[in-house]
Amino acid sequence: MRNLRAFQDRGILPPPEKRGRMAVYGEHHLQRLNMILRLQERGYNLGSIRELILAAESGRDVRNLIGLDAVIAAPLSADNPAVVTREQLLHLFGLKRLPKAILERAVALKFLVPEGKRYRAGNSRLLEAAGDLVKAGIELSDLIDVAETLRTHMQRTADDVIFRLAKVIDSYGTGIPPAEDIPRIVELINMLRRIVDTVLLAEAHRSIEQSVAELYGDRLARTIYAVTK
Repeated sequence: MRNLRAFQDRGILPPPEKRGRMAVYGEHHLQRLNMILRLQERGYNLGSIRELILAAESGRDVRNLIGLDAVIAAPLSADNPAVVTREQLLHLFGLKRLPKAILERAVALKFLVPEGKRYRAGNSRLLEAAGDLVKAGIELSDLIDVAETLRTHMQRTADDVIFRLAKVIDSYGTGIPPAEDIPRIVELINMLRRIVDTVLLAEAHRSIEQSVAELYGDRLARTIYAVTK
């Protein structure tokens, strides 16, 4: 009820009808409320929501704004979710038991999401790759450590890139960018999406090649030393 009053005070939700001492909310209130909540989930503040609603009510073309919202909300890659049981996880990793601490860390990282007695994996290919690595001899706990480190570093990189993108949007202040500028912002976001796979994969390949070369060189040098000693 407090949120309803806040929305009404900001002018984004019409006041209810009065029937005696009762406040009656109709279907149009519910539709507007659902729209406000969806926009809030997308990251819009109440000021931006009010501006968007006023723009639509005044007859302005808000299709560009909707396009911007769509490109921001669109996932970067097509995941292949899967629902698995604990028994399937054990089989996938070739284990007899799954330590509770490891499972809790996987859930905390959102690699697995509990659904009753099962787990939803956001990306089945990633889960299968993890299973192959564990079967190849990498400890599951070490794999989780790597995943946590990678998540941290990748988030920092993403935040750094988005900070630079935000400079463009922040130049408009707290309001919604003018309609004529939105296509440029949409293209900028799309460009970022197009190059991210290429850049990240190239850097990942370079780093792995360097690490493997250093590891192999170090082991080879020690072997030569041991043989010739």
